[in-house]
This record gives sequence, structure tokens and C-alpha cells, in this order.
Amino acid sequence: MQQTILSLIILFTASFGMPVVSQTLEKEYEYMMNQYLDGELSQVEFRDISFAWRDLIDSVGYPPVPYDSINKKVEYAFISQLDGISREIIVNRVSEWSAVSFGSTNALITHQGNASRLIINGSIEVLFPDLFKVYKNAWRGYVETEMQNSSICYFTIVFTIRDGKMKSQVMNLFYDYTDQFSALTISKTLDSFFPISSNEQKKWKPIITLVNVTSFNLASMIELLNGYIGAYESDYNID
Repeated sequence: MQQTILSLIILFTASFGMPVVSQTLEKEYEYMMNQYLDGELSQVEFRDISFAWRDLIDSVGYPPVPYDSINKKVEYAFISQLDGISREIIVNRVSEWSAVSFGSTNALITHQGNASRLIINGSIEVLFPDLFKVYKNAWRGYVETEMQNSSICYFTIVFTIRDGKMKSQVMNLFYDYTDQFSALTISKTLDSFFPISSNEQKKWKPIITLVNVTSFNLASMIELLNGYIGAYESDYNID
């Protein structure tokens, strides 16, 4: 029996390699290994889930998630170089942008030395592949089919601003979406999806896609903000 366990552990390590990419990826390996060692998975189940995970990661990759292992939170950080633009202008433009983008005119603004900080709440739409029950015909009935689902991702952004530079920290992310089987609105934090392998196997790919699309949309949002800040002179020209 010990030899069998050792063989499976060697197989697991050889199949996936050492998890060095990120803290969240380490937790995936740790979670699956602990399931087996704690007796929650049989040898066959452990083998099958290991190979299924490897095949998925080989196919779609693992999302590069900025995970804070101390606070156990996912937090994105973007640094924007805004050369030649004063802190005052950046603060004003961020305030304008948040009002236009999120309908928020009550951003918290503080100042400390040569830096200012704004804290706002916002949201973006995130599309991801999910499983729907779709009626095919009288013979096949309803069949699980992958289709696009829509989720609203809510978050808090903390902007730290100095002359010519801005740091944007996006945190406290959570999603509201409709479960297509129960028709219920589901609310889940981004943190709760990890480890991804703890979810139903059929949900692995949708979750990975959801995380990837979230990362892309947030980066695009910050790029749009950078452009808005940079266009301050032309925006105020009414000639």
C-alpha cells in the first residue's frame, strides 16, 4: 500500500512539475494532494482528477492571479506613468472618470505629504462560458451546453497618486450572476473560487475563463482611465 501511495505521488509530481508559478497554483496542488492523503479520494479518483486537471491546464493555462498569501486575498495592482501631469490634475481626472464610469461622485479623498489617495467603488460586466440546459429535441431533451453567461463584477479601487504617477489597487472583488439551472442570483467573491480544483470539475474551465476575463477587463479599464487622464487639455478646450 505504501508503495502504491508513493507511486501515485511520484506520478502526480511528474505529471505537473513543481508548483512554482504562484501561491494560488501551489494551493491547487496542495488541495488535491491533501484530498488523496486524507482519504477523501480513492487511488482511481485521485488519478482521474489529476489527469483531468493536467489536461485542462495544458489546454487553457492557469490564470496568473495576484494572490496575497498573508491576507488570503486576490488584489490587483497597476502602476501608471503619467509624466508631466500634476497630482492635482490626476486627482481631478480620476474623480471625473469615476463619476462618468460608475455614477460615483462620493469618492473618499485624502492627502498625505506629496501623495493623494482616492477610494471608489465600481463594477464591470464580465462574460464567461457557463453550462446551460438547452432543449435539443424530443429524443435528447435538455442537454448541458456551454454558452456565454454574464456576470457583474463589483470591486473597490484605491488610487495612490503623486505627480506623474498613479498606483491603482483593485480589491474586494465579487460577482453577481444568474445560475442557469436554478435561475437564482448567485453572489461569490473572487477569493472563494480558490482553489479552483475544489469546485465541481465541470466548473473548472468557466472559473478559469472568468478569472482571465476579469484580469483582462480590469487592465483595459485602467488603460482607458490613463487615456482619460492624458486627454485633460483637449477635454477642457471648448473652442
